[in-house]
Amino acid sequence: MNQRYHTIYYANGDLASTEAVQAVLERAGVPVTYFAHTDECLRSFRDGACRLLVTNVPEPAVEGIELLTRVRQIAPWVPVIMLIEPGRIDTAVQAMKAGATDCLERPPQESRLLAAVEQALHQTQVRERWKPLTEVEQAVLRLVLDGKTNGEIAAELHRSRRTVEVHRANIMTKLGARHIVDLVRHAALAGLTDA
Repeated sequence: MNQRYHTIYYANGDLASTEAVQAVLERAGVPVTYFAHTDECLRSFRDGACRLLVTNVPEPAVEGIELLTRVRQIAPWVPVIMLIEPGRIDTAVQAMKAGATDCLERPPQESRLLAAVEQALHQTQVRERWKPLTEVEQAVLRLVLDGKTNGEIAAELHRSRRTVEVHRANIMTKLGARHIVDLVRHAALAGLTDA
């Protein structure tokens, strides 16, 4: 696979968390770029290489939440795993509301961190698959997710039923979905549903 696809950014690491995160990511064979300061991390986001951000959230959580908010503005498709102080449920809730993909207490348990990283990278891969869809295919997919039949979609988009069937088949192929439930799951991972 493309190494660029796997680039992970790790920001604001304290010593204990950095060692734990480094051990997990090295074992997973994923290249990591480390940033001591938030500003450096944000500047690097503009090159588009990051596919996952792992960051510590020191207390008070203002700086960590600010980093998350800025990342969502610059690269909303990048998942963010936040490492928080043990027992800080309020910070976890705040981070999830701000768009974090996952929150783990630090130093993170290695198995949980590895599972979170793998899930986040899979989510990114699904989002990347969304890009090849044409505008018409995107419109068809949204209507499929709304529960519309091929006939209803054809009428709404002023296309023939056969054309809609072709678009649906293309969507299934491009997103790697085998059936409708699989398609809904992939769409949810890609951030295309409210669920």
